[in-house]
Amino acid sequence: YRLLFRVKTHSNYKQLLQHVDIKEITHIHAHTLFSDGALALQLNKDYGIPYTVTIRNTDINIFMRFLIHTWNIGKKVIQNADKVLCISPAHIERVKHWVDCPTAFTQKAINIPNGINSYWLEHLSCDLRDRQENDPWHILYIGNFSPNKNLPRLMQAVLNLINREYNIQLHIIGGKGKDTNRIETIAKKHSDTFHLYGTIQDREKIRNIMRQCHFFAMPSLTETFGLVYVEALSQGLPILYTKGEGVDGFFNSKYGVPCVPQKVSSISDAIEELMTNYHHYKIDPEFLAKHFSWDKIALQYIRLANK
Repeated sequence: YRLLFRVKTHSNYKQLLQHVDIKEITHIHAHTLFSDGALALQLNKDYGIPYTVTIRNTDINIFMRFLIHTWNIGKKVIQNADKVLCISPAHIERVKHWVDCPTAFTQKAINIPNGINSYWLEHLSCDLRDRQENDPWHILYIGNFSPNKNLPRLMQAVLNLINREYNIQLHIIGGKGKDTNRIETIAKKHSDTFHLYGTIQDREKIRNIMRQCHFFAMPSLTETFGLVYVEALSQGLPILYTKGEGVDGFFNSKYGVPCVPQKVSSISDAIEELMTNYHHYKIDPEFLAKHFSWDKIALQYIRLANK
């Protein structure tokens, strides 16, 4: 279907018309630029229904990079949309360089982030941890063990800093993925440095571990947004995140440090900066509550559709 994109679109469009009474529809929200946006574009052409489209990680890092045969459709979707949403402000900047009409895109582009579970907003605790001079730095990772999450490079960056006589421990919550054996092997070899907790579903347990750490680090190769960054911030953990992806562009330098995820040296430098400037970070709980509540985000979507 990715090779025969027009065949997929034709098939989906036929199914959509069979299952939805188009006469009842006053606005369309396409969940993705290409696969769903192509349907919204066709509905707009055939029935004159206005639409909004969201551009996501897969659109930017798969379709816009490799699937050349879909580019013309993707650009038409953007040109004919009422509004174009990006979950990440970093993605708005990347799309500007892809479309032929950056000015027209900028005028209709909107950044609406994802929200986090209300549990984290109800338990906001944004003060930094106390740390004595000789205490180890405790870094937290939460996520799966897929290659995209880039955990082996994070572990190597930690080991490089330890070789430079930094006292660091990395706490790892998660599992499942192609890098599992590699990660477990490294952790077993350096058991004093890496602590594997496995997958934890209980938010209270996760929160207790968060409250024992100083930073959160996840140098993903690609990321639509990454809710776990905001969850970590809600518990007072400055973040190490990916440059040009996810939350990049949403927070100022008081919240964390970006890195180039393909370079272990960049991850090491970012961790070192977090440690050096630790007491300069300041996380505003009111900012998190204002921007990452699903209730408030839902109202933004409703207002957008009403317009």
